Amino acid sequence: MEVDARMLHRMVLAARTTVETGRVALTGELGSLLACCLQTSVDDGLTGGLVVEAGLLLEVIEGASPDLCAYHQCAEGDPRIFDLQVLEFVPVLRRQFETWAVAHTPDSRANCTLASAINEKRAGPFAVSQHIRQALMQGMIAETPPLCVAA
Repeated sequence: MEVDARMLHRMVLAARTTVETGRVALTGELGSLLACCLQTSVDDGLTGGLVVEAGLLLEVIEGASPDLCAYHQCAEGDPRIFDLQVLEFVPVLRRQFETWAVAHTPDSRANCTLASAINEKRAGPFAVSQHIRQALMQGMIAETPPLCVAA
């Protein structure tokens, strides 16, 4: 049985970054990193959300398997990102996001328990996904136009 390469998948990522992640950093190297992610998402029809929090990058991203693999490979090769963890890579029937969005959580509201679990490589994809959804509802700073229709 042959698997359709365009089959929809969801990937949950967690990584640390070498760039400053404070809100002022958006005009610098962090802004450049986010703009690159945004452009890739638009070009490849990837949807999801990215949260920048206390030196962490947390992301849920949906799209075709080859596009997600290319996105992951690009992130792995980016010198500004390290300790990249793929917490989940699964086929899904439908998208949960119709855009790609980014949120910034101030250090004072960072989830220290989740950060600790990520640092110890024991964070679960559900906890990270839920945290991303909550952060996007509370502090979205950028969002693409709708790239698809979500369920």
